[in-house]
Amino acid sequence: MTDIDNGKEMRPVIGLMSGTSADGIDGCIVLTNGQKVERTDISLCQPYPVPVEQAIQAARHNPANFLADTHRRTALITAITDSHADSVNQLLRRGAEDGLPPVQLCGFHGQTVYHQPESGRTIQLGDGNRLAPLCGLPVIHDFRRADMEAGGQGAPLAPVYHQILLKQAGCPHPAGFLNLGGIANLTVCTDTHLLGFDTGPANALTDAVCQKELGLTYDKDGAIAAKGHISLPFLKATLQDSYFQRSGPRSLDWAHFSDYLQHPDFRALSIEDQLASLNALSAQSIAISISALPFALKTLVVAGGGVQNKTMMKMISDALPYGLNLATAEDIGAASDMIEAELIAVLAARHLAQLPSTWPETTGTSAAQIAGIRASPL
Repeated sequence: MTDIDNGKEMRPVIGLMSGTSADGIDGCIVLTNGQKVERTDISLCQPYPVPVEQAIQAARHNPANFLADTHRRTALITAITDSHADSVNQLLRRGAEDGLPPVQLCGFHGQTVYHQPESGRTIQLGDGNRLAPLCGLPVIHDFRRADMEAGGQGAPLAPVYHQILLKQAGCPHPAGFLNLGGIANLTVCTDTHLLGFDTGPANALTDAVCQKELGLTYDKDGAIAAKGHISLPFLKATLQDSYFQRSGPRSLDWAHFSDYLQHPDFRALSIEDQLASLNALSAQSIAISISALPFALKTLVVAGGGVQNKTMMKMISDALPYGLNLATAEDIGAASDMIEAELIAVLAARHLAQLPSTWPETTGTSAAQIAGIRASPL
């Protein structure tokens, strides 16, 4: 049994994440035993080949047709896995060049194209059993299955890593950690509890508008949204959505809100106003979630790609309760853009150490669950 297996010594672990935007792969090497984390300077953001990205987007927008086509599904799973293998091998080369000890383990999330916990189904494309021999490492994958089989939402997975970062930074409780990926998820740490849930959409809807209407991957710095005006009727209607009426652990698929993008009243808005209104939806849903907590947060750390969206960040800051200290991941020595890849590395290490990664208060699972399945390189 290696040192990482019994959770004592820090070892290099690769984490791979491809988020809701589906534009590519984030990968990194961290030193971790599943309970502590030290970052290295070794990371990458590797775009998918254009045909692969287009196939992923098509699968996301019509998952039923995609799942019914076995040949198409198999081809895309293979292409996604092989793209991740290329990322792993790049990271391994860089780790060796930098003199890191040999990497012992890889965490592989896969590409989410469908997440509907109410129906008991979540789909992350990728084949851990193919990836392991391609990169010569044991691969931990399929992180959501055990949680969902035990009655959980299978998401969010991030609270356990957010808790580690907040503890290492010495943030006083109650403390919050907000990740602005395609979906916004909030972790809350108190002296006795770890809570987690998705607050609502973050970048997924604005990215979808940019890609469809402007041919852009995203709204850089939120510059286009900054020129627009918020549609109060749109904001009021979306905030009345059934998702925001739920309490307790909850998770969200970006497609839940996609119908709003096709509503005639929304389509009648200028692109600038559409993006401004979607940013406002993200900010208001975050603020409402934080205000509904039974205690006041002392600190809120924000991470994820949305941190680069100046318009969204200002709207969030303006909407938050007065006096809440707002910080970014960089302020506590973390990296906003690599949070999710680092998370996957930590989940992989926790799997080998047989440490749980989800709990009833974070996903609604019936009992604490060890996340992931191990694939051997042999």
